[in-house]
Amino acid sequence: MKTKNKLIWKSQEEQLKEFEKEKATRDRKIYGRDGKILVAEGKFVYKGVAYLIKVLRYYNFDDGFTTMGRGRISDSHAVVEYPDETKLIVDLVSGIEGVYEFLYYDTLHSFNDKQTIEEQIKVCHKWAKEDINSLFNGEISDTLDKSIKKLQELKTKLKKIVKDIGKTPKK
Repeated sequence: MKTKNKLIWKSQEEQLKEFEKEKATRDRKIYGRDGKILVAEGKFVYKGVAYLIKVLRYYNFDDGFTTMGRGRISDSHAVVEYPDETKLIVDLVSGIEGVYEFLYYDTLHSFNDKQTIEEQIKVCHKWAKEDINSLFNGEISDTLDKSIKKLQELKTKLKKIVKDIGKTPKK
């Protein structure tokens, strides 16, 4: 994947070929009769932080490419993930209390059921950008600022305690 800020799509022919290969080689007793194939992927950079958008297409061996469940209008869904180069940021952020997911989302929710794949991709970009923005001015930044302030207060109290201990007369 050399192109940045663009989704690279597999052709319909490539998708069908991959589906037929799965159908011919899959161990159905272990993996069942349905699955997803990756049909598009792209690396995007926002404010210097890289993230991935992937599009997965659902299939079953009876119907081929089909929607997953009733009510869904697209046979595909989008996900946000992070590339290796962003893992250090994700690892650091994961250590912050109250931060549960960072650059890791999917559109397999009921509120995404009526969205086209284009709309789902747009939502994934929105989620990724919100996460990245929160590093600089938002939930993550605010949490870090509060933690730093609390640590500074603890440091000041510790210095005062040590200073006061030094003033205590020895017996």
